[in-house]
Amino acid sequence: MKRALVFLAVAGIIGIIATPAAAADSGWHLRVFAAGFDPSLDVVVPAENPEEIRVAADSDLGFGASLEYQFNGLLGLELGVMKASPVIALTAEDVPGYGDITLEDSMSTTAITLDLNFHLTPNSQYFDFYLGAGIASMGYSDLRYLEPDGDYLDLEIDNDLTYSAKASLGISLGKNSNWAAIGGLRYIWSDLDVTQENSASFDFNTFSFTVGIAYSF
Repeated sequence: MKRALVFLAVAGIIGIIATPAAAADSGWHLRVFAAGFDPSLDVVVPAENPEEIRVAADSDLGFGASLEYQFNGLLGLELGVMKASPVIALTAEDVPGYGDITLEDSMSTTAITLDLNFHLTPNSQYFDFYLGAGIASMGYSDLRYLEPDGDYLDLEIDNDLTYSAKASLGISLGKNSNWAAIGGLRYIWSDLDVTQENSASFDFNTFSFTVGIAYSF
């Protein structure tokens, strides 16, 4: 219900601002960037043999791109995509016959974001500082682990529709230049719904930083 309300709120705002605008700052911004992903997943879950399994995600460096249409000096609408493949590790201690074991597999992660951006420095010729918030569609691949006895452990991972917020900065590469260096921070609230024999849900909130280049036209 909460995510549906977020979606409707964003759609309503888009409807309000999506009218012809003739401001001098209107136009398109194409951004390409490296994207660091740092998921929050690090939990210990009960099991039968062993009694506990630690489930943790490593950080990963991926990539992304976005396209924003800026309606006027203040508001813009940005569609973006980011991809990374963080390793999800299962760790257990004192497993009978095997000792300490760690199983690892990379989980392909695709974040498709739609943000309403608020540009806070419309009169600057060199800096574009903006805040954004909106919805995020998180696509996750399934996981397959090779166990010490040679069998496979398959985990099904559901996709998630959620929301995110960000702060970004563009620095012009010259007065009135169409090119800019960009950097930003984003936080995505997400859940990882996992199914094997039973279902479980884990917080998979992701902190992301981006560094790249932008072209305005």
